[in-house]
Amino acid sequence: MSKLMKQYNELKKEDASSIYLFRVGIFYNILNEDAKLINEKLGLKITDLGPSIFKCGFPVSQLDKYIILLKNLKIKYKVIDNLPNSNVNDYMKNIEIKKILNKIADLDMNNTTFQQSFNILLDIKNKLEKLQ
Repeated sequence: MSKLMKQYNELKKEDASSIYLFRVGIFYNILNEDAKLINEKLGLKITDLGPSIFKCGFPVSQLDKYIILLKNLKIKYKVIDNLPNSNVNDYMKNIEIKKILNKIADLDMNNTTFQQSFNILLDIKNKLEKLQ
């Protein structure tokens, strides 16, 4: 956390008015004063990591949701992504593939029309094309 705290402090010196979202693995972490503000505005749970270190966060897959919320609240933010994109891309692809597999697993083959089957296959095909 020390590298992250150092980076956070440097960024806050440059632009104290922004909230910084740090990607750490498959989560975005928000630190200290930023975490307190986000806890107050969005209700994300704060974790106390020691003397004067606080954080809250959310999964990478929820970034779009939180960006919309921050924009709606007119909170200035910056996404700090220090990791290679392949990790997030792979993670997001896995989530989409799991959604597709769950959709197939939930099908009631005895009560699905040919048109519904075609539409499901077309939807799956389009989603898979987007993942490539």
